[in-house]
Amino acid sequence: MTTEVSDLTRGVRALVDGNMERLWQDLACLVEIPSHAANPEGVQNARHAVVRLFQQAGIAHVEEVAVSHDGRTATPLVYGEHPAPPVAGAPTVLLYAHYDVQPPGDGWDTRPFIATENEIAGVRRLYGRGAADEKSGICMHLAMLRMFGKAMPVNLKLVIEGEEETGTGILENYLASETGRADHRFTADLIVMADTGNVRRGQPTITTSLRGLVAVDVTVSTLRDPVHSGVYGGPAPDAFMAFARMLTALQDDQGDVMIRLDKEDLGWPGVPEERFRHDAGVLEDVRLIGTGPLAERLYGKPSVNVVGLDGVPPMAGATNALCPTVTAQISVRLSPHQNLNQARERLAARLREVAPWGARVEVTPANEGAGFAADPDTPRMKDAHTALEQAYDGKPVVHAGQGGAIPLASAFRVANPQADILLWGCEEPTCAIHAPNESVSFSELQSMTEAEALLLKASAKNTQKDAPP
Repeated sequence: MTTEVSDLTRGVRALVDGNMERLWQDLACLVEIPSHAANPEGVQNARHAVVRLFQQAGIAHVEEVAVSHDGRTATPLVYGEHPAPPVAGAPTVLLYAHYDVQPPGDGWDTRPFIATENEIAGVRRLYGRGAADEKSGICMHLAMLRMFGKAMPVNLKLVIEGEEETGTGILENYLASETGRADHRFTADLIVMADTGNVRRGQPTITTSLRGLVAVDVTVSTLRDPVHSGVYGGPAPDAFMAFARMLTALQDDQGDVMIRLDKEDLGWPGVPEERFRHDAGVLEDVRLIGTGPLAERLYGKPSVNVVGLDGVPPMAGATNALCPTVTAQISVRLSPHQNLNQARERLAARLREVAPWGARVEVTPANEGAGFAADPDTPRMKDAHTALEQAYDGKPVVHAGQGGAIPLASAFRVANPQADILLWGCEEPTCAIHAPNESVSFSELQSMTEAEALLLKASAKNTQKDAPP
């Protein structure tokens, strides 16, 4: 579908086109900085690089800021401000992204911190850890300074976080505190979080829901020490075998989670099952689990999995011994409004209830993140809808949920109860975020940058139109 291109869209498109190659090279340079938590020097270097990029783009003010909460200090974030010309009623827009990335992991076809460009089936892509998640968002925001400069249509704030991937929760807890709620650096009329993306490449999408998350560490103990499996195996219970039986009691035979929580109807049809299977990499003849519509299983009901395990020897160190103790981290994804404390308490109760053979069970909280749901029908969200539609040449915009938790979205809402919070970005399924061979599409970065520029223009225009004389 195509639509007539307005003079405004045509002008913004020309500005974006003129900046793209430079932006693409800036993204490549950022990708080559290994800014994951195991490399503190890389994290620092990435932060300094972001500051330099925005200084070179002419931002009015930029600094490194370290917020603290309950005696813990967060990795410094990059904070910036750039005012609009003195026009009555100019709105304040906060642009968010993060400069830290996931660890590289194994299985790459290219080197994860060597930016590698390839063109596959006519699609130009840049490969490297963080190319999509989430240094592409930094570059989207950077383009706003380069394109508008002193003619910035809104009062712009910039927050580029440095520990989103580690999930420390310090910034979220700070924003939820009385001090954080009063901190002017984090207040705005519109908050744009460029940390999600389209349901598929070229399909403009606004993320209107994020799943919540609770995780616990569970330790199961049956013996004082490891003992020989031949001498004592049979009567003596193995802690890992006890834990395995406990895991099977967390799901029924169809795969539904056996923790009593209300399901939530979010009203989405979801993606077709064939596309979901392809995007998830489900093997042929392996069935999907759970009951109900696919969208309900993804966004309206809890899911559970083990994300870490200690106490079992690796294959290379296999030994004929019973495990005395095993510790695992169990993660439960929740629908946006499900209660985190209730979910954690019921998960812990279920684990204790199903422990076999009198095994000792200790459950401690690990981490959590609140879900999020947006109202897509506010004036500013409609501006975002229109901006996306224009940037993608009239292609209809869809609303969708995202499975990944971004607790900061809810924290921003606590600090800005009247603000609109928009989630979008370049992270479509073929980006393979958090996986080997992460990449980003040139065309997605181009279109999303155009959409963001159009949104800033529309936000200023509509706010001034509604301002009193």
